[in-house]
Amino acid sequence: MMSCVSLLRSASRRCDFARLFFVVRCVPAGLLVALGLLATDLCAAAPAATGAARDDFMPLVRLAPFVVNGEQLAISVHARSNRDRRYAEAFAEEVVKVVYESVTESTGRGLVIIGAKGEPHPIVVFRKFLALADAGKLDPAVAARGPELFAMIDRWQSSASDAEAGKGGKDGAAAEDLEFDKIVTALPLPLEGIGAKLYQLAWAERFDDAKMEAKLRALRAGDLERDWFAHFDWVFYLPPKGAFDRVLDELISDALKEEDTGFFTRVAVKGTLLVVKPKIRRAIESLRQSLMLMTVVEARTPCDRKDVESLMGAYLDALMHDEKPEKGTEHERAVKAVRAQLQRNKEKAETPASGLAPAPVGTPSAQSSSET
Repeated sequence: MMSCVSLLRSASRRCDFARLFFVVRCVPAGLLVALGLLATDLCAAAPAATGAARDDFMPLVRLAPFVVNGEQLAISVHARSNRDRRYAEAFAEEVVKVVYESVTESTGRGLVIIGAKGEPHPIVVFRKFLALADAGKLDPAVAARGPELFAMIDRWQSSASDAEAGKGGKDGAAAEDLEFDKIVTALPLPLEGIGAKLYQLAWAERFDDAKMEAKLRALRAGDLERDWFAHFDWVFYLPPKGAFDRVLDELISDALKEEDTGFFTRVAVKGTLLVVKPKIRRAIESLRQSLMLMTVVEARTPCDRKDVESLMGAYLDALMHDEKPEKGTEHERAVKAVRAQLQRNKEKAETPASGLAPAPVGTPSAQSSSET
């Protein structure tokens, strides 16, 4: 009988992120990823809203009730429903508290945007921009921003892959694959630079494909100087909670169609999936959390890319620990793991043989918050 592993491999055999399905060990079939209304004084300091699209965006942003050691953190959430807001707040609160307690208390003014069901992932807009730039259909000054956007996408993909694998990333060729396209829509990403500007453009056009393309073709360099997110230190896009469930269902459906499977094999595979899908879902959710940790740490510390990715890996390992757990809550174990990795990074940087200068990141308790 064909195993569930072979079906999933068939559906995603060329995809870097196929390895996500095997993060969890000892599972049957061998399977295992603001613009803010911060406060009255902050709103007064923010630039005035311009345009109907921005006016529509701002009322959906709320300061999240995150408090650590009696201190209110300046993290806001943009959501289109109460259910999405509750999920985004719970998701972001756990990650930001781990950063606060293990890496830096200066978590900054952040904005978490949770996508709405049926809304295109930002990667769709980014790839449209790059395709038009390659085809010579953009204003030359606008098209010149293409390498910046490509580098952002490549680094994001590489960071996610490295965090999951715990080793060097791939060459990025899988980004061309259909399977990767399906999986990537379940993954969050930081919105920065040209990527943040393109997301704002897509929002203003209500994510309508034809309107977005027309807007991109008409863009001029000055249009990209407007930045709704300038008030924030970092912005993080989070796909809807059920995004990966839909991706997984599509992958399984495609695999079953491609393979020569009989009725009883299909029934057996579907029965196995009822057991392992929660494990896969947990793996993806853990990867999503580690990507947010990356976003905050990169924005708020001088850690280099290698060190940030090692912290991501330590966090992911703590979340995905499937052996007998150590004492304490999952949060406590995550904080302990990230602190330990930060200390190892500092010790390595201070070793003369490494040829590196001592890391400038101090212990969390020695830092003070810069938010007011």
